[in-house]
Amino acid sequence: MRLPLRHRPPDHEPAAHRCLHLEQLAAAAQGLSLRGAATALTRDRSRGRFGNALQWHFGLESHDGEAKLDWEDRIEIKLVTVWARRDGRLVCDKLKVCDLGVDPWHKLSNVLWVFVDRVSRVVIGHRFFRLAGPARERLARSWGADPHFQRPDLFVEARQSGDQIAPAYYLAASWFRREGLFDGIEPLFGFDGAWWAAARRRARGREPAIALSWQGAERARCGHCGGRIRRSPEYQGFVGFFPGLHELPLAPSCAARGHVILEGERLPRCHVSSVEEQLRDIQGLTPPEQLWRLTDRVAEPDDHEH
Repeated sequence: MRLPLRHRPPDHEPAAHRCLHLEQLAAAAQGLSLRGAATALTRDRSRGRFGNALQWHFGLESHDGEAKLDWEDRIEIKLVTVWARRDGRLVCDKLKVCDLGVDPWHKLSNVLWVFVDRVSRVVIGHRFFRLAGPARERLARSWGADPHFQRPDLFVEARQSGDQIAPAYYLAASWFRREGLFDGIEPLFGFDGAWWAAARRRARGREPAIALSWQGAERARCGHCGGRIRRSPEYQGFVGFFPGLHELPLAPSCAARGHVILEGERLPRCHVSSVEEQLRDIQGLTPPEQLWRLTDRVAEPDDHEH
């Protein structure tokens, strides 16, 4: 159910904020896998676990639901999950901005958008954004627009879980493309949402395990038990994404969940980790004692330039 906006757009533009330290962290995050941190820090089914993992890698605590901005109350950090359609076009889902009691215009005043691949959970790009000029004027048209028939870019949606109703502000998925935020961002993998959801149901909520293939191989090695996984002939692959069938022998834990094969050549290089660290983390194989933090590998500048 969609509801009218509660907060009126401000009649002034926000001040521009930047931070050299955050800019360096964002650049260094290219190719970073968030799976290990998400697994170690949050419950497996937590909706915002990868956003929490990104905050942790940037040296922050989770600030979900708070009115202040994530980075020194000057810049909001938002993870945007993206994937490739069959035609190779980059897409995303609608994105939660904040809870209904928080001013969305403040949350969107200065934002670092971090784009993360839906399947591998690897960072593939970022954009800094300020809600000013024509972009601000276009989004402000959402105020007073009918939330159902006029399809505003910013809207309130009330989601119900059991007896609890949690209304929140959302940005339409199409807004990112119209504002040019996807320009220059190359997608990694496709995503078969119907197959993924069915595999999760069969595994009682556990996401499919990821295996990597190379040079067009039809089979990949399971990182969890060492067995072989082959591309399922029942499903047509998406861009670099192939549902897999685990061959015998296999561990009991592997028998109880789905499997997907990703083409490893598509992965971007991460310049603050080894290739082995990156590939191990993507497959969910990072031991807790080997978990590392991005902020520990990026030197903080003496002058943040603000």
